[in-house]
Amino acid sequence: MVQMMKFALVGVSNTAISLIVYNILVVLGVNYMLANIIGYCVGVINSFIWNKNWVFKSNENSSAIIFKFVAVNILTLVVTTMFLYIFVDILGYSKFISQIFSTVVGMGINYLLNKIWTFKEVK
Repeated sequence: MVQMMKFALVGVSNTAISLIVYNILVVLGVNYMLANIIGYCVGVINSFIWNKNWVFKSNENSSAIIFKFVAVNILTLVVTTMFLYIFVDILGYSKFISQIFSTVVGMGINYLLNKIWTFKEVK
């Protein structure tokens, strides 16, 4: 439970960073899909630092962790971008509200995959 709460705190900071970058870029006229990718990448950097050093504390070698972390985040980015596209272009919702919805979906996927694969406890 403590680990999930730590992950949630890191997730809140990642989400805040991603949303701030996304909103600034959209206001500046950057395409919302590109803004989503850039914002997500900035949040991922923050996420890796905190998850590796504070949340999961894995004993696995760093190159394996980085590979898994990047793979999980690429998958999460694809899923959140698909949801963002569906919410904005197909359903006609606001770009800003849609970003929040897609982020919530991505957080669940990201936590589960990082817990069971990326930062899995090695015994």
